[in-house]
Amino acid sequence: MSAEPHSAEERIVGLIARHQPEIHRYVLSLLPDRMLADDVVQETNLVLWRKAAEYDPVQPFLPWALTIAWYQVKAARRDSGRDRHVFDDSLVEILAAEHRESDGREAELDAALEKCLGELSESNRGLILARYTPGASVQDLAAERKQTPTALSLTLMRIRKALETCIERKLATP
Repeated sequence: MSAEPHSAEERIVGLIARHQPEIHRYVLSLLPDRMLADDVVQETNLVLWRKAAEYDPVQPFLPWALTIAWYQVKAARRDSGRDRHVFDDSLVEILAAEHRESDGREAELDAALEKCLGELSESNRGLILARYTPGASVQDLAAERKQTPTALSLTLMRIRKALETCIERKLATP
């Protein structure tokens, strides 16, 4: 088990590393130039690190980080305003709004999945989590449980279907 971070800076470095792919995808969705996007991501990382003391760990990190990335994108667009290949500001606003909306749906989906996993029996929850452990295979799990891979696959399919039904139900109710 890893030690808890001792400072705000250490905590931020861990959060930045964990969310780097999402930050990069977000910036890349708003800037057409990959090299410029990479530069903006690096600048965003620096700003996040500099503002580590301002981050409230009770709040979700990613929305805070993407807000900072948004301002870095705007600054980069301002600085490269003479470039004829820069997206129109209204298009960038639309893309950013769509990204924020999809993040909200993703968070709702994650929350529903977490609740539905909690509603599974202990053995079913353990089985589905074991299946999605990196490196786990149906063959290995079937051997451990003294089942055929086909029988285990059917059990996993039933558990997934139960999760799907539960998630749809949770998302349908406010």
